[in-house]
Amino acid sequence: MSIRLMRDGCAIRNVKNWVVTLLIAVVACAASFGAFYALNRGPAQVRQAARDGDALKWLRVEFKLSDAQYAAIKQLHDDYGSVCSRHCAEIMAAEKRHASAAEVAVLERTCVESMSDHFRRVATLMAPDEGRRYLAIVMPRILDYDHRGAPDVRARP
Repeated sequence: MSIRLMRDGCAIRNVKNWVVTLLIAVVACAASFGAFYALNRGPAQVRQAARDGDALKWLRVEFKLSDAQYAAIKQLHDDYGSVCSRHCAEIMAAEKRHASAAEVAVLERTCVESMSDHFRRVATLMAPDEGRRYLAIVMPRILDYDHRGAPDVRARP
């Protein structure tokens, strides 16, 4: 009988250990989720601008632009819109007429260089630290851009 009791005692201890381990894992997961959520949620205006695909609103809020900075960047953005549209139209027309891969690659490179120059001009209108942060966000996103239309906040058409 004492052997059976020891087995039952071991079984009870094993179940208790399992339950404690499970509780620790659940608490650790909940804490990780809470920390991730708290660290990755930006201001409501930034989230809304990203959902709406409103690049200018996102810029204004995310990079704390003054009214003067915003107006200058908006003017650059408006002026660049026709350039961007022209690049995309040229690339899509070349693909439609089955132009050589080399010709399409040249058009795409021209587009990327033009976007890069535009983004650098935008960055010069921001506070220096904000401009560097802006370029760190947007520049990597244009390297694999698919040239199917003007990019949105996520740098995808």
